[in-house]
Amino acid sequence: MARHERLTAVRRVLVVVLLLNLGVAAAKLVTGWLTDSIALLADGFHSLTDTASNVVGLVGISLAARPPDKEHPYGHQKFETLSALLIGGFLALTAWEVLESCLERLQSKTVPQVANWSLLVIAVTIVVNLIVSAYEHRRAKALGSLLLEADAMHTRSDVFVSIGVLASLVGTRLGYPQLDMAAALLVTAFIAHAAFRIARTSAEHLVDTAAVPAERISELAVSVPGVESSHKVRTRGRGQDGRADLHIQVRADLRIDEAHAIGHQVADRIRDELGVQDIVVHVEPSEQKGTHRGPDPLD
Repeated sequence: MARHERLTAVRRVLVVVLLLNLGVAAAKLVTGWLTDSIALLADGFHSLTDTASNVVGLVGISLAARPPDKEHPYGHQKFETLSALLIGGFLALTAWEVLESCLERLQSKTVPQVANWSLLVIAVTIVVNLIVSAYEHRRAKALGSLLLEADAMHTRSDVFVSIGVLASLVGTRLGYPQLDMAAALLVTAFIAHAAFRIARTSAEHLVDTAAVPAERISELAVSVPGVESSHKVRTRGRGQDGRADLHIQVRADLRIDEAHAIGHQVADRIRDELGVQDIVVHVEPSEQKGTHRGPDPLD
């Protein structure tokens, strides 16, 4: 799939998820307001951040779709990663807001009202979120999108949070209103954990953490006939936006065109096996023929 087609597919997924998340958030917030449930309101605000993250994702994808230019010769792909990092920030902010709501509830000591219809609403939203999360996670893997992966993680946390809220509402109806507060604190923990995971993954991508172990790249390189060794292996990025460069050594008596043909075979093999699209292979003569190799800064 071409890069433009991939970004278009990611944008389409985000639009579908945005519409579904808006419906889920509205249902939870209205129900939480009518029943005075702090846990359900917290869950509703959590779902609302899902829609905000979808909007951030759409903006990020639009920026990431721009072609390379003079100021950005490697393209604008990291705007997608930056959007994922912002989603993590939304989650962290939400966790703080929920915690503040818990402290206010401790002072007011209001008891939520639980009706059959409120239990039905939260149950339906759990089912919707399960479907949305599974769909988005599947598309994230297929498209190699960190943004969709982060957004799917966001939605997945909503599922667990909603299950906790449902349990608290049932507990309140059975005469244990303190479970509403406990569920709200559980909401906070889940949101904070999801924020941390998203921030860590996005930061690793932004600081160019190795995408593939160097040993794996070298293994593929030396499996090509004519390659005697490989070194200076570097990778970054992920999926179709991943990049790799490496040096290989071939026999010193090969013609230039023969050596370059081997280099192209190495790039093709890495591309076919790992999906990395941008690969630079530096071809060097083997030292066995008496050629001199300078100091290797990565050795």
